Amino acid sequence: MAMTNEQQILRLVGEGDEKAFSTLFYHYHPVLYRFVLPILKSPDLAGDACQEIFIKIWLDRDKLSEIHSFRSYLLTVGKNHSLNLLKKFLSEEKTLSNFLLNYNEVNHEPEERLQFEEYNQFIQQVLQVLSPQSREVFRLCRQKGLSYDEAAGIMGISRNVIKKHMVKSMRTFRIAIEKDLGIAFTTAVTLFF
Repeated sequence: MAMTNEQQILRLVGEGDEKAFSTLFYHYHPVLYRFVLPILKSPDLAGDACQEIFIKIWLDRDKLSEIHSFRSYLLTVGKNHSLNLLKKFLSEEKTLSNFLLNYNEVNHEPEERLQFEEYNQFIQQVLQVLSPQSREVFRLCRQKGLSYDEAAGIMGISRNVIKKHMVKSMRTFRIAIEKDLGIAFTTAVTLFF
C-alpha cells in the first residue's frame, strides 16, 4: 500500500488494518528515528524508543482519525517519549548512585552484616570488570563521594573523562544487577532499601 493519502491510511489504521499500519510504520520510522536519535544520543535507545512509540500508536489507533498532521503528532509523541526515557534513566542512575554510595553502611544485626558482606562481594566482583581507571573514578566519586571536578583534579584528567567513566561504570552495575542478581534494577532497589 502506497502512502498516497495519509488521512485514508490513518482511518484504515484506526479500523485495525495491519497493512495500513505497516505502510505508516515504514514511511515514518526513519523520520522518527532521525528525530529521537539526537535527543537520546544512542542508536540502540533511539531504535527501542521508535518501536515503543509505534506500539503505543497501534494501541491508541482509535484516536488517529482526530489527527490532522500525523508527522507533527508523531514527532510530538517522539519528543515526549524520549524526554520521559531520559528522566527515567536519570532517576535510575540517581537511585543506583545512592545505593552504591550507601551500600557500606554497617548494621549491627548478624543478618544485616551477612547481607552487607554479600553486597560488598557483589560490588567488588563488578568493580573487577571495569578498567583500572574506571575503577578509580568509581571509587573516588561513588565510594568516597567526591564531585566529578574533585575527582578530575586528583586524577589529572578532565571532568568529561570522569563523567564518561561514571556512565560506563553505572551501566555496568545496572546490567550486573539485572543479570547476576536476576532482578530488575528498580526491584533491586526496592528489596535492598
